Amino acid sequence: MTNDKSVSVPEIYPNFNQRLSGKTGFQRMAMTALPFIPRHAYHPFLAEIHIAIKKLANWPSQVRKSFRNRRNLKINVGPGLSAKQDWVNIDIFRFPGVNCIYDCRKSLPFADESAAVVFTEHFFEHIDYVEEAPFFLSECRRVLQPQGVLRIIVPDVERYVRAYCNDGWEDLTEVRPLHPDHSDVHFGSRFQTKMEVLNAVFRQYFEHKFAYDFPTLEMALKRAGFTDIRRQAFGKSASSDLCIDNPSRVSESLYVEAVKTK
Repeated sequence: MTNDKSVSVPEIYPNFNQRLSGKTGFQRMAMTALPFIPRHAYHPFLAEIHIAIKKLANWPSQVRKSFRNRRNLKINVGPGLSAKQDWVNIDIFRFPGVNCIYDCRKSLPFADESAAVVFTEHFFEHIDYVEEAPFFLSECRRVLQPQGVLRIIVPDVERYVRAYCNDGWEDLTEVRPLHPDHSDVHFGSRFQTKMEVLNAVFRQYFEHKFAYDFPTLEMALKRAGFTDIRRQAFGKSASSDLCIDNPSRVSESLYVEAVKTK
């Protein structure tokens, strides 16, 4: 990343140049000590260090112990700022309402068959398709009670690709809300081409790890042992508890549910 302000750089990732501004401690040390490593390489590394520190402060075995005897849980995985009242809101970062700090990419801290429902919205695309997703889905199936429901919401690659293939920006703007100058309504990014939109959505800097359509997500769920898999719609669910979708993401989202059958 150049420091030459005369060079125009893409604006497809919000606040790229400000990601480390105001940082202190290890992140600042890494930024100054490793100037020869490009930001796109060490930002993921710093993120993993941050997660490791969170795990040290919230030792996984202690978290598991605290949930050992709890049953009929409603679990909200990776809610960020969308924690729900009366749910177990599990996230590695302490956002408001998050009441379980845990790295749930490869395991969940709950007992077998202790959850009535598991909900995750725009989290699953953040975990690696090979190294993490199979473990996460298997863990969801393990903690669900018989007839328990897993609801997964992710960006719908099919919607984006169909809109990309059509002429002009109109169809793509219906999927991803954009201002007339093609800047992102939600995140502030500004795009010059439709391909920049797709890359921002399905890469999101280094944060998104895989893009899903229904057949691919269905296949991943089958590999984890689910057999009753359904494509759903916004606000429609096999369980009334799971109708907690974020309405601001409906235009771009894929809704899928899997029921744990005996």
